[in-house]
Amino acid sequence: MKLAQYVLPLLLAARAVPAAGLPLTDFLPPDTKTVFGFRVHDIAASPLAPILTAPALAAGAVWLKMVWASGFDPLRDIDEVLISTSGAGPNPAAIILVKGRFDIARLTEGVRRYHDVPLLGGEKDTDSVVALLDESTAITGDPALVRAAIDRRDGGARIDPAFRERIASLRERYDIWGLGELADGFTAPAPEAKALESIDRFQFGIQLATGLELGAEIHARSAADAGKLHTALEMVASLLQSQQTPESAPKFELQVEDSTIKLTLSMSQEEFQKAILAETAALSSTTDPPPPPAASAATPVLASTKPPSQVLDKEGNTVILRLPGKK
Repeated sequence: MKLAQYVLPLLLAARAVPAAGLPLTDFLPPDTKTVFGFRVHDIAASPLAPILTAPALAAGAVWLKMVWASGFDPLRDIDEVLISTSGAGPNPAAIILVKGRFDIARLTEGVRRYHDVPLLGGEKDTDSVVALLDESTAITGDPALVRAAIDRRDGGARIDPAFRERIASLRERYDIWGLGELADGFTAPAPEAKALESIDRFQFGIQLATGLELGAEIHARSAADAGKLHTALEMVASLLQSQQTPESAPKFELQVEDSTIKLTLSMSQEEFQKAILAETAALSSTTDPPPPPAASAATPVLASTKPPSQVLDKEGNTVILRLPGKK
C-alpha cells in the first residue's frame, strides 16, 4: 500500500475546528500496537512547514489533482491525522484517520458506498481506499481495515482503555507524537535506521508552539542494546551542542535506567528557525543543479571542430584518412 500519496498531503492544513461525531480513537483497530499523531494546524504554522510542504506536494501530486478537481483543498481542510498499525508481519497494513472539513456532496457524487458510506479509490483489492464517514471524518488505508472501522460506528471491539488514555495524553500535549511496540523480528526500513531493531517499545512527543520541545522514552530489548543506544544518543547530543554557541546550544538531557532511556531536548524559537533555515539551504544545495559558468576573458574558447576540406602531408600531397569503422 502506497501510504505516501495519502499521508503527506494531509500534513499541510492550516486551520482547526472542534471534532464532531465519534472520537477518532473509536475507529482504531482493536489490535493496534503503534500510533502516530499530527496536529496539522500547528505544524503548518511552525518553522517546519517549509521543509514539509515541497516534498508533500510532490509526493501527493496525483492525489491532490483529484481532490482539487472535486473542490477539496488539503492545504485548508485538514486538521488532524492519526496513523495506526498492528505492526504484524513484514509489511503491516495501516489505517489513517483524518479530521477536517469535507464537502460530501461534491466529493462523493456517483461513487460506490459501503453501508451508505462513500468510498473513493480502491478500484483494485490492493489499492488504498478513502471513506468519508461525515463532513468532518475521513478514513483511508487498507480496504479491509477501512470497512472494519466503518462497522465500528455501531459498536464492537475497541482499543484497550489504558492504551487510549496514553494516546489522549500525548494528543493533548504535543503537535507530533507517537507510541507503540515493535514486534520481535522487526526489520528496519533502511540501513541507517538499524538501531530501531534494538527497541521493543517507545513513545515520544514534539511541541512546536514556542520553539522545539522533544520528550521521548525508549525501552530497549536488552541492557546491552540500551547501552548502545545511550552511546549513540550521546554522540548526537555532542554534535548538536558543538554546532552552537554555549548560549544558544539546545538543552539536552539523557537518562538511562535498566533498559529504559529517557531524553528531553529543547530549543528556542530563534535557534530552531535558524536550524530549519540551515537545513532548508542544505537540501536546496543538494537538489538544485549548479548554474552554468559565466563567460569571462579567462575562459578559453574552443576552436571549431569542423574538419578542413583537405589534409596535406609534408610533401604537399593530399592524404586520404580512414576513420575507425569506416570502409
